[in-house]
Amino acid sequence: MRIVRAGPEILMWLLIVAAALLNVAIYTGVVQGENAIDVREIGSDGEPFLSSTPAAESPAARATAAEEDASDDLPGTWVATQGRQHTEGYGVGPRIEFCPDGDVDDDCYASNPPTSGLHYPVQRDIRLADGNIVNIPPDPGVYGFEIPREAIPHLQEHAGVYVGYNCSSDICRDAVENLEGLVNQLLEVDTRVIMSPAPDLPLDTIGLASWTRVDSIPAAEYTEQRAREFIETHSCRFDPEGFC
Repeated sequence: MRIVRAGPEILMWLLIVAAALLNVAIYTGVVQGENAIDVREIGSDGEPFLSSTPAAESPAARATAAEEDASDDLPGTWVATQGRQHTEGYGVGPRIEFCPDGDVDDDCYASNPPTSGLHYPVQRDIRLADGNIVNIPPDPGVYGFEIPREAIPHLQEHAGVYVGYNCSSDICRDAVENLEGLVNQLLEVDTRVIMSPAPDLPLDTIGLASWTRVDSIPAAEYTEQRAREFIETHSCRFDPEGFC
């Protein structure tokens, strides 16, 4: 029997064909095996491209991890999620009340300010009962009027932090003046935060809330550092819809 030995040119062509087949397999996501993953993603032009992001680091996975992170290392107190359901629009249907102590369900808010749960759908140029006009969810900014509590979870769902206050004392008003300066400073670097009066809060209280996190600060205990750490940590930490 005659044995034909492959020359250098044949070996080179075999290597080229093997590499091409491997590229096709990866590109089309048909690599098989118990450890195989589809590494394709769709670009802005609608065409697939290769991604080095593991599934566990996808936006949805990161949002779930942030929502469920009860660690004491994070600013504020963790409040279990009450879901992301929409109510009817502003001015339609009953208001959402705060849950009685020890009696939490998904039809009321487990914290003040709210940290998740039922909320108004997206609406634009809504005229509130006091005559002010606002978008729902509110755009980042400092507001001189009350934001309806039913709009707060929606801005948190859009990666935002809510800052509210209810003052009757000079100590509280001084704290709010400092806080407003801080919020305006953070807005300049595109931090997703809004600030407004919050009559739902106890008197002389500052409330900071993001998705599943809340910090209620008596005005006499307010420090800029405490507020800054909460806002900077939680702005964009929960971002299921990719606003950041």
